[in-house]
Amino acid sequence: MSILDRDSHRVPRRQIDHPQETMTVTRRLLRAMLAMGTLAAVSLALSPARAADYPTRPIKLIVPWGAGSGIDVQTRQFATAFAEAIGGPVVVENRTGAGSQIGYEIAARAEPDGYTLFAGTNANFIHQFLRPTSKIDPLKDMAPITLVNWLPSVLVVAKDSPVRSVDDLVALARSRPGALAYGSGGMGAASHLLASAIVSRNGLDVAHVPLRTLTADLAPMLARGDIHFAFPVTSVAANQIAAGTVRPIAITSAQRHPQWPDVPTLAESFKDERYVADSWNGLFAPAGTPEPILRKIFAAAVKAVDSPLHQASARTLLTIPEKSDSPAAFRKFLEREALKWRDMVVDSGIKAE
Repeated sequence: MSILDRDSHRVPRRQIDHPQETMTVTRRLLRAMLAMGTLAAVSLALSPARAADYPTRPIKLIVPWGAGSGIDVQTRQFATAFAEAIGGPVVVENRTGAGSQIGYEIAARAEPDGYTLFAGTNANFIHQFLRPTSKIDPLKDMAPITLVNWLPSVLVVAKDSPVRSVDDLVALARSRPGALAYGSGGMGAASHLLASAIVSRNGLDVAHVPLRTLTADLAPMLARGDIHFAFPVTSVAANQIAAGTVRPIAITSAQRHPQWPDVPTLAESFKDERYVADSWNGLFAPAGTPEPILRKIFAAAVKAVDSPLHQASARTLLTIPEKSDSPAAFRKFLEREALKWRDMVVDSGIKAE
């Protein structure tokens, strides 16, 4: 007996006299069959057996920053540990451009099957406030999994710059309106937002110069005088500070960094807590990824954060490894971060280009 012959699904036995009525009943039957087929497909996708088998092929982890950047280097170390924990290969793919938004959009549009993940940062949340008409919303477009790292930013100048403090920088900019410039990782990046906030809040006239990468371009451009200061994250700044090619004068964290105990915080320098604004790196999947798959990814990701490989990478790049208690806890954190960076966008006066 077919499913349509069972009592609960039987078409009422009445005379159908008109062709239009026949077509209407047929459409109803087709809708019922399609609905049952859809439910069956969803049930199959979420079945414990399918989640238990995951992954059966390589997982792609999209990094929206350039190869060789601090975030890229540490994400690759994390990916190695994550692959071991998840039990399958992980391929890191750099998709750069538009201040990390190219990679974000590629990941957000990917099939939500657990085989595309995204190394997201606060830059992705910044963009929803820079371009509100674009309808970007990471908490709707993405499924948050876990925090991976904190990345304080460091205010740096050229090694031979006369600027020794934030006060010196502000005084120099005021004495030479329109003559100074700052570099950033691109429109809407945290490095852009932090520098722009200093400029806007202090009424300065300083130009913005987006760089191809803060890793390769920062020190040469500071040395030539093409730019006069920038805000790379610690993972980018660490080697350059150690090599003596740039000099730190402030840091964005709430407390001084143990690596540079003589470098004051921005909040300390300006006596303004609004300058506490560390960047972070987290793991995401496209929205709609089945919950059993997300739970398996989360379990492997927190193991990867705790791994000796990831911890050693964090020490080298002067980042702060941190995992979330759960995907729900990570979402709550992101909701708070969204409000903080929204206020930073407003204070900076940045307008989408």
